[in-house]
Amino acid sequence: MSKPYVFAGYTVASGLPSITESQAKRLTHLNVAFGIVKDKLISVEAIEYYFRFIPRLRAYNPDLNILLSTGGGNQIGHGEATADAESLASFVESTMDVVRKYDFDGIDCDWEFPGYYGNKEEKYQHTALLTAYRNELDQYAKERGRKCWLTIAAAAGQWFLDDVEMEKIHPMLDFMNLMTYDLRGWAQPTGHHTNLYEPENAPIKFSTQKGVELLLNAGVPAQKIVIGAAFYSRRWDGVKSSENHGLHQEAETDGGFGPNYTEIALIYEKSPSFVKYFDETAKAPWLFDGYSFISYDDPMSLHYKAEYVKAQSLGGMMYWQHTADATGSLFNAIYDGLFL
Repeated sequence: MSKPYVFAGYTVASGLPSITESQAKRLTHLNVAFGIVKDKLISVEAIEYYFRFIPRLRAYNPDLNILLSTGGGNQIGHGEATADAESLASFVESTMDVVRKYDFDGIDCDWEFPGYYGNKEEKYQHTALLTAYRNELDQYAKERGRKCWLTIAAAAGQWFLDDVEMEKIHPMLDFMNLMTYDLRGWAQPTGHHTNLYEPENAPIKFSTQKGVELLLNAGVPAQKIVIGAAFYSRRWDGVKSSENHGLHQEAETDGGFGPNYTEIALIYEKSPSFVKYFDETAKAPWLFDGYSFISYDDPMSLHYKAEYVKAQSLGGMMYWQHTADATGSLFNAIYDGLFL
């Protein structure tokens, strides 16, 4: 029986062996990262060794939809690969070759991000790429007798909407993975990077709720919006004031990537140096030891996100990425929040 919500996980390919039978049975979608852009084609040479574990996951759960995630991480290449009709056709063919060879159930296009480096023509190239993917996947679905999925990783922010043709692309997508993390980082002062709601008195304001509202206002159906959970943290060091337990304070560093949740749960939350706090307005935790401020998701914040998904009739939840939580606590919190 199909589940009422999307529960999608991202995993780096080397994480495929770590997905348990129980987890495979509870996921609806699994995005395998990343097929990278190389010489204007999609290449999986660095990760295809791990594709041997895909049949095991299918044996665990024949209904699990396993997608190839392409691009990722502000990688340059999509723009050049889609700059003209000939290059676009070759690029799409290279992606579909991987999909067919390894029996993927679709493509998660993680172009981060069209127009990001100033080429505004990429806005239209992005639409052309998704159109070509949709056509090819629909044809492949007829051949194999099973649905093929097309999704994207979407940034949360008006700047992203300004650089894509959302009104044209959302009808082609089965859903979009809204990256409601990295909402803060690479910036001052300290703050929540994956908060559900706006915190009080924040000098920089943004939230998961705001990201969702922007998509809804752009005409995206609620059931196509899948919000994100972070299995990693962002960390500011050299926090210059202990006021408000380090929240919204200037620091020596700019909120780069911090410890993953495995380390947070097993080391940092148990450390006598760090104190854990929870922002009841933003529905977000943080750790502070007088010097370092660490923002992350925990089971309680994910409970609130799941409740928000259900209250707003959204499509579901996804997370980045599987190997960052060896405890399984965050995975279980998402599943329990959505389905129990």
